[in-house]
Amino acid sequence: MKKTVVTFTVLTMLTALFAGCSSKKETGEAPGDHVKPEEAKPVELSVYRFRTNLTDDEFKRYFIEPVRSKYPHITLKMIVEDKGTTPEELLASGNFPDIVFTSTSDLQRLKDYKVLQPLDEYVKKTNADLGKVNPTIIETLRQFGDRGELPALPFSVGVGVMLYNKDIFDKFGEEYPRDGMTWDEVIQLSKRLSREDGGVRYIGFDPSEPALIASQLSLSFVDLATSKSVIDSEEWKRVFQMVQQSYQASGILGNEVPIGREVFIKDKTLAMFPLWADNFVGRFEDELKKGGFNLNWDMVALPNFPEAVGTGREATTHSMVLSNLSKHKDEAFQVMAHMLSDQVQSEMTKNGRVTPLASADIQKLFGANLQNMKGKHVAAIFNATPRKMHKPSPYDQTIVRPEAWNAAVAIRKGQDLNTVIRTTKELVDKKIEAELKK
Repeated sequence: MKKTVVTFTVLTMLTALFAGCSSKKETGEAPGDHVKPEEAKPVELSVYRFRTNLTDDEFKRYFIEPVRSKYPHITLKMIVEDKGTTPEELLASGNFPDIVFTSTSDLQRLKDYKVLQPLDEYVKKTNADLGKVNPTIIETLRQFGDRGELPALPFSVGVGVMLYNKDIFDKFGEEYPRDGMTWDEVIQLSKRLSREDGGVRYIGFDPSEPALIASQLSLSFVDLATSKSVIDSEEWKRVFQMVQQSYQASGILGNEVPIGREVFIKDKTLAMFPLWADNFVGRFEDELKKGGFNLNWDMVALPNFPEAVGTGREATTHSMVLSNLSKHKDEAFQVMAHMLSDQVQSEMTKNGRVTPLASADIQKLFGANLQNMKGKHVAAIFNATPRKMHKPSPYDQTIVRPEAWNAAVAIRKGQDLNTVIRTTKELVDKKIEAELKK
């Protein structure tokens, strides 16, 4: 795949002069717009798409066009991580981008590269009003700061929901799921839906991966004081027990029946499946436009353990990081702050990204431009409040999460639960120890 670069020509200085004379009383104006265009010199900023998705069309619609309108002197280009544009290669070349567009789960990697610029100074200098953002999201981002500093601004939010196939429920005469369910209720429902009919094997529920279930309780992965995993704690054992019970209820414990996203979407034999909204919203819309998409689906807020019903997964965002290597930090922060304007956030929300803003008016716009969202239970997106993230370790995503998934695979094969947990912890701790010795 070739490196993707999207760029627009800087407008003339005459345009900048007219823009500078216009009123500053813009509805939904993002804070931090303190530099007058007529005083500014032309600047080109690079935005690095790192380990997450941002299409060329989205970059044009949400970044280039709003910035060109607000700051005519700023030109943006996007650089996509690829061969020749890895972080290591960009650092070695001395051309590391000004802004990094990434996900919460990859902030630790950028922290390891030592390119994170704390934003508190810029927030204060520009009087940026972060009070408009869901406070849990800001608190979660601060978890990546060594002293609670803010390392990034949110662009959009990752939200999980539970999808369900209405045809399977109708076929077997079961009521549809609802918001506010517990995992136990889902498991009992799964028992009634898991059966063979007309030569077709129907599966009631696939719980997805253990790390995502653990995030619904904000469980730590590693003890930061000892650098040992806590995957054998009573809380984590509860997660693995729920996974085991789900497999048993669906009749797939001890066999190799396919499960997962494609079984839900393509095979249409899986009744319920938790999934990130950004993993299906755009795809469903694209397939609907192509024709032939006939999945009869809807969604509810993520179920949870009884004491945590009403909350979803830990807050995870597509975030904007200011590089400490940028030669244009003030201008780059202005661009980042403008992405939180009501104008940008409203347009983004209408097209299926979840806003980090606390505004109910903007939240209600979710999916307004999408045909596949018509008549769907869109409120499910916002009916399970994101949780504050646990204090992350450098090994959560690279070691613990994949090994927790491997543990689920072993459990499904019928291996003893306690043995799987013990051997998984031993393996994780050995891998962490090896990393510490490097």
